[in-house]
Amino acid sequence: MRKWITLLMTLLVGCGSYANANIGQVSFEAGYRRDTIDWRTRFPSDDPIVTSNTRFKDLDIFQIGVHGRSTFGSNFYVRGSAYWGWILDGDFRRSARANFSPGSDFSSDENFVFGFSDRFRSTIDDQYVFGLGAAVGYPFYFCDCTMVIAPIIGYAFDEQNVRVDDRDINFFDVSYGGGSCNDECCRRAFISRWYGPFVGLDFDWRPWNSCFNLWAEIEYHWGNFRGKRSHLDESDSGFFGFDRRNRHSDRATAWAFAAGFEYDLCNCWTIGLDVKFQDWSANRHHRFCLGDSFSYEFGSFCEHRFRENNKWRSYAINLTFGRDF
Repeated sequence: MRKWITLLMTLLVGCGSYANANIGQVSFEAGYRRDTIDWRTRFPSDDPIVTSNTRFKDLDIFQIGVHGRSTFGSNFYVRGSAYWGWILDGDFRRSARANFSPGSDFSSDENFVFGFSDRFRSTIDDQYVFGLGAAVGYPFYFCDCTMVIAPIIGYAFDEQNVRVDDRDINFFDVSYGGGSCNDECCRRAFISRWYGPFVGLDFDWRPWNSCFNLWAEIEYHWGNFRGKRSHLDESDSGFFGFDRRNRHSDRATAWAFAAGFEYDLCNCWTIGLDVKFQDWSANRHHRFCLGDSFSYEFGSFCEHRFRENNKWRSYAINLTFGRDF
């Protein structure tokens, strides 16, 4: 162990002349991003007889942003980023389904089962996304100080704000999820927020002191999810009271990965290309009672739990233009 500590201190001291100066970069980026967001509800959570699904599929987004990173001295590394994007196109799908087996306490083993379902589709061409994040870490230098590896800890916030033409879910002219619009389309906003701390590892390498620079970032996130759907009127309580307007989970987790390369131009200016992928998931179990007047034939709703599943996947590719300092 003493030999490893001696070797590490030798590397850090050997990099002193390189690391004493403030070294970093700020890049501006613009490019294409595609998101898919799912809000799902199941009741009961183990063997559902009532399900609802709200899906924003293939959101095409034009995105601009700024990304910066720097090392100060030999023992401090910092980076930050922010972006804003416009939703250009996408597919909105909303559906609900219920299946009942009378007298079976929601068991699917009965011979007689009846059910009903409804679905709605629309096109998305409005609203925006934005986010920001920051991290600090400790840099380790290798390969004659041309390579930096930094364990980091940070915090990130992402939001998707989507506005679509939506309508009530209707079963045999009975409206659930609702309000007064019935079969007519109504403008509705859906907001998803994902935020919390993360840990990760940053990598930066300029091979053989060439004009190319390669970098990568990998992060594991944990934190919170909040989802909000604007209501049509005060009676909008969601499908059977389950698919509610406001969602929340403090068990959101995600993996995020980003990588890119840069080429040096004259006077410390750079151009490059980068990609980023994120995969978020947030779940929550609820206990809910509708009262004996509704559940006298089907068993008590209070004996069961319903589950909300929320997911967000995103990938982006950007052209970058930056400056070293």
